[in-house]
Amino acid sequence: MKAFAAWVALAGLIGNAATPVAALGQRGSPPDSASRRAVSGVIRGRVTRTDSVPIVGADVWLITVDRHENTDSSGEFRFAGLAPGPLLLEVRRIGFASKRDTVSVDADLETTRRYFLVAHNQTLDTVRTTAQEQKYLSPNLRGFEERRAAGQGGHFITDSVLRRNENSTLTNVISSRVPGVMVSHGALVSSRKPCRGAVLIGKGCVARGGDCYVSIFVDGVLLYQAQMADANVPPPDLAKLSVTQFGGVEFYAGGVAAPVGMHADDDGCGALWLWTRER
Repeated sequence: MKAFAAWVALAGLIGNAATPVAALGQRGSPPDSASRRAVSGVIRGRVTRTDSVPIVGADVWLITVDRHENTDSSGEFRFAGLAPGPLLLEVRRIGFASKRDTVSVDADLETTRRYFLVAHNQTLDTVRTTAQEQKYLSPNLRGFEERRAAGQGGHFITDSVLRRNENSTLTNVISSRVPGVMVSHGALVSSRKPCRGAVLIGKGCVARGGDCYVSIFVDGVLLYQAQMADANVPPPDLAKLSVTQFGGVEFYAGGVAAPVGMHADDDGCGALWLWTRER
């Protein structure tokens, strides 16, 4: 299983401190204490080169909630008013390799991160040819097309289908085209199993219960898996992710059904792999 290596341990990532911060309020009448607790998490961080020189103007993107911040002259950024739970974050700057991370937000706590970006020079082809089928530069989407063409299992939603349904929600696109999943309270769950654990005919599940949440990966990085429910971590609301962000979707009903290198500890609830679109 590829984990946020467990909404990812990436080279150059250090720091994961959480310190109390004051509850955040809104202008006008102050919200009640329950509201403050629900949206009071903070993520603060710094982005530098590998030699610790600050990177100014890097785009820090909270993919899960589609929020952006640019780093300041010190390479620092800050997100406030965040609901508790795991968030998928990406740091991007032209001339540097991007980084992804999963940040767990706690109510009334400030989570800090430090990211080192590695400079790279991208070499472009001097000659382009026209082909009947779409060719991808992204290794992730090339792998997606190879697995789809192999026809050895899984269910696939291609870039052309996603582009035709950009006015819909990601949950609707997936649940209407992928057998074995359905939407329950905004989250994707298995329609093959009523809940997690071994199933007894007509008697539900043994030992563990609860919805059988689908494990979710974004560009090979773990965003959510069913076991997180044991720690009261809510599943992500995929409706908050825009269809326009993705160029491929694939689903495997069980860990053993997935290709080598994509096996997931999904409790038999299935694994969904999302691949971001080339820009």
